[in-house]
Amino acid sequence: MKRFSAKLIIVLVVLTCFGISRAADNNVVDFQITQYRNLCYVVVSPNGPEDGGDFGPKTPGTKTSGLQEALNYAKEHTRDVYIVGGGMKEAFTAGPGYTLNETLHIPWNQDWRLDGGEYWLAYNGTTGDAVVIDSQMNCDIKLGLVVASRTPDCVIRMYPTTKGPDKLCCIVASTFRFNGAVGAGDVWGKPGCIQKGTGLKLDSSGGGGINGNRILMKEINACDVGVDILTGCGSNHFEITWSHLTNIGMRIGRGVSENIIKIGSSGDIPNTIGVQIFGLRNFLTITAHNHAPGKNLIFEDTARDNLVFAVNLSEGITNNAKVPTNRIITSYPVGYSIETPPFPESGRELVNRQPYTVEVRILDPGQVSVWTQTDGNGIPLTISAALSAGQSYILDPGDKIKFDYTKAPTWKWKALR
Repeated sequence: MKRFSAKLIIVLVVLTCFGISRAADNNVVDFQITQYRNLCYVVVSPNGPEDGGDFGPKTPGTKTSGLQEALNYAKEHTRDVYIVGGGMKEAFTAGPGYTLNETLHIPWNQDWRLDGGEYWLAYNGTTGDAVVIDSQMNCDIKLGLVVASRTPDCVIRMYPTTKGPDKLCCIVASTFRFNGAVGAGDVWGKPGCIQKGTGLKLDSSGGGGINGNRILMKEINACDVGVDILTGCGSNHFEITWSHLTNIGMRIGRGVSENIIKIGSSGDIPNTIGVQIFGLRNFLTITAHNHAPGKNLIFEDTARDNLVFAVNLSEGITNNAKVPTNRIITSYPVGYSIETPPFPESGRELVNRQPYTVEVRILDPGQVSVWTQTDGNGIPLTISAALSAGQSYILDPGDKIKFDYTKAPTWKWKALR
């Protein structure tokens, strides 16, 4: 019995020493990880630096809750940035947040990351933008909910003006994630409310283009314009989950091209527009409702060659395009609800101004000798033959048709998906 007890004591001693050794090793590893983390990230915290963050509202002399100081320090010392967040405990009870008493400038960077949890940024300025993003290349930027309830300018402006280490001024090949943007209007859409500001503006007027980026915005509220994309911004991927209570959900400017856009827009106040397009060759997936009649989607005079997949356009569209080659493909039938135009005079071309591919059905063939169909590229096909009752042909948006006849036929148009 004594021999067994002695052996047991030896085993326990060995295990205890092994545990102490492992604990010591873990402490070394934890210390190393902590040191490594400090070398990688600059941390902004709700009461930093008093609560352990590197910067925060307690940063001496700060006008941006320590955020500008953190961004400047990170740039100088080649660090990424992490902004501490956290959810609300109760509905409409503010969680972690940071006040901006002047515009927050995100300086140019390359191969850089701004990360964080969910938090709010509240801009107190009565003029100017809340957040301005300078040149970025191959960067990943995440911001929380940005509120600019007093300024008629931008909540977030992407505005490259500085040349990076490769001597280029641009925002390119980067990812941007925004929890939300709230403008200087009424977030509840009360009767008579006036919505102000722009939620997100892509602005290349400072000397650099904005191309080839991925941009996610979860919500836009209380703005005059939700997303405003200006000339010089192309080949970007957008996902705007919900732009609502804004006068214009999204505006795609003149010459803006080759963007891939997914947007949900609801007006929810009088006289609103879902998506307004001036640009060309953009691809959109849209669901839009609760806008003014005919204004879920507007093709303006310079819009051409845009392709739209429509999930919902409950209030309809307006087509002002001079070159009517914009196309809509719907998830619901449009069919014979489109307007059938009068049959054109003999020898005069008629253009399909519908943004749909249409099937034209001949009801009465009349007395036709020659007819010519010209596609959107201006290439004609002429057929010397009469028409027949029940005959049909297809016209894409922008196609033209011309008939030579002595007795006018009659027809009916049907929109195809």
